[in-house]
Amino acid sequence: MRKADLEKRCHRFNAVLDRLTDRTDRIGKQIRRKGDRRWCYEMLAVSAVTAWSDFTEDIFYMSLNRDSSAFSKRLGLTLPKNLTLPMCEALFTTRGFLDFRSVGDLRGTARKFLGDSNPFATISSPTGQAIDRLAAVRNYIVHGSRVARAAYRMVLEQAGLKNLVAPGRFLAAKESGHKTRLAAYIDALHSGAGAVYNSID
Repeated sequence: MRKADLEKRCHRFNAVLDRLTDRTDRIGKQIRRKGDRRWCYEMLAVSAVTAWSDFTEDIFYMSLNRDSSAFSKRLGLTLPKNLTLPMCEALFTTRGFLDFRSVGDLRGTARKFLGDSNPFATISSPTGQAIDRLAAVRNYIVHGSRVARAAYRMVLEQAGLKNLVAPGRFLAAKESGHKTRLAAYIDALHSGAGAVYNSID
């Protein structure tokens, strides 16, 4: 059976991030109205988190495809070492969809079902925290529920902000020198992908 190509998937994800970075730079230079620029940053943040979610799900299933030993042991089953990708996905989505609530949840689920083949184990805590903050911003942009609002407030507080500022304004702000917060968050996604790539055998 043909094994999934994790390296190729990492390259595809990094190419998406490069395009997002390019758009972020062009928006900052070419769109003059602050309101329009901030709205664009919000949409880019949503796109970035969506790309990360797709990437992590794919890597999870592809890792299971390459070696199901830990999964088989966990469930007490005797399964082929290399399951098909559709089978790997079906094992986790027959009653819904796979949803990693945080990078910590992603690491824990992968440790549980992938064992030593866990490609997310070396994502650093600072990187994971930055990705989680971006996800919280995205959730507030998308649906603005009370839970999402509370999580977004925590992100603002961690950045030293007391007032509830609009996500676009928050993302457009330059936190360290010349780089916007959105750009810094995209860098964190690159770092997460790099950790995954470096873990591939």
